[in-house]
Amino acid sequence: MWVAARAEPALYLHTLIVGPLNGDWWRLFTTQFAYIEGGGGGVYAFVAIFTAGLFGWLLELRHGPAVVLALYLGAGVAGALVACAVYTEPIVVGGNAGALALLGAWATRDLEGLRAGSFQEGDLLGAGAIAALLLATPFARPEASWLAGVIGAIMGLAVGFAFHRLSGSER
Repeated sequence: MWVAARAEPALYLHTLIVGPLNGDWWRLFTTQFAYIEGGGGGVYAFVAIFTAGLFGWLLELRHGPAVVLALYLGAGVAGALVACAVYTEPIVVGGNAGALALLGAWATRDLEGLRAGSFQEGDLLGAGAIAALLLATPFARPEASWLAGVIGAIMGLAVGFAFHRLSGSER
């Protein structure tokens, strides 16, 4: 998106969700990869991209790349759709929903292990701190939809628990 914005600045405006979709359904996908520069937008972009990269990689080791891609895009689209349905003038920019979905799906195995009383080597405190930072971002950056982030986290936890229950054992 950064390259597209430099090549054709007007194109960038067609990737964000600012207001109703008005039939521009592709914005549900492209808004996950677009960030607004200036005023701390770079920090939001760094945290969201870092979280998606780290937990996407860890989740890919467990379940493969198709799960990571489907979960990231699915959570981002679902979060944006819910925000568009709830607000008359929605603002959804960035990948916090997808990042929180990947983090949640990764953390479920360790959460299940804690509930069962077994030791898990995952860093749940660190993951929790990153999740809290992403969930608090909308207070500083209004284009980061808190509602989309919460929907992404819920989807990630649901998918992670489903995979854990279906596997019947730790992968």
